[in-house]
Amino acid sequence: MASDRAREIVAEINDAIMDSAGLYGSFGFALASDGLAQIREDLMQDIADAEQATLELHLDGSPVADNSIRIDALSRFLLSLQECVSSVGQALFGKITTRAAIPGPLRDATSLRLSSTFPGSFGAILKAPLRVDDQAEIPGLEGAGDLLDQSLRSILGLIDLAGRDDPNDEPIVDAVLPLGARTFKHLSDVSRVVADTGMSVSMKWHYPNAEIRQAIFSKPVAARLGDALLRNLASEALEVIDGRLGTVSDIRNRIELETSGGVVSASVIEELVPRLAEFYTHRVSATFEVTIVRSLVSGLERKSYRLVELRPSLDEETGNEQHA
Repeated sequence: MASDRAREIVAEINDAIMDSAGLYGSFGFALASDGLAQIREDLMQDIADAEQATLELHLDGSPVADNSIRIDALSRFLLSLQECVSSVGQALFGKITTRAAIPGPLRDATSLRLSSTFPGSFGAILKAPLRVDDQAEIPGLEGAGDLLDQSLRSILGLIDLAGRDDPNDEPIVDAVLPLGARTFKHLSDVSRVVADTGMSVSMKWHYPNAEIRQAIFSKPVAARLGDALLRNLASEALEVIDGRLGTVSDIRNRIELETSGGVVSASVIEELVPRLAEFYTHRVSATFEVTIVRSLVSGLERKSYRLVELRPSLDEETGNEQHA
């Protein structure tokens, strides 16, 4: 990779600077060292740029003219897109998605920064954070360096889904359902901005050492996505269910709870994953965050479960006491 070769050159320059400092004291060698140091700084900046994820946007349509764009349209789109990215990231990380603000460290990890603009209708480069600082207040977030990547790939996949020639809402609803009611709202918002302003946005996501992901968010695609979401009402509730903890998957962070009425399949918030093994095969009282989507057309409901709390059931505790 080019960045690997650049690192090798930086290391060679460092050696050369150290050698010249130790062996020579003339003015000429001092100038040479300064020149090498400047080359090193330039290379290090190139390495940082190459390893920083970027979202490339090409905007066209009604708000764009002469390589410029109306500020109100651009600001509405960028703000709506950022809220959408953060809400999807929050859902993917397994945090409550409706009843509280997105935690600051998680919002920082999914933030985009406007870096530069360029001609060609109107172009903009949005950059990811260079790094995610230690997020001790949210356990597990220190390992979420690819959370922004996952979030954007999910959004671009939904845009592609909305662009297919399929009149049914179900594929779109099923894809958004696990992401929670907050994501329903923000996806609807960003779709409305694109459709209302008449813009078209070509989006290209570059993530280091990963395949480039692209999607075209045109006015018809935005209208299709927005209409599908508006025809389905999303809400969330907490539900406590007793049962026996069956299948546990640490890899996918999913469980199956065996109940008298059937099996509940659910994702699991990050904090609970290390504790799943101690409850395996035991009767438990499980608290789920449930996203409920009801079609305003058919009246049918879909549910998605996320496990947020787990404790032994009263029957299990009573049985243990009697055994003791």
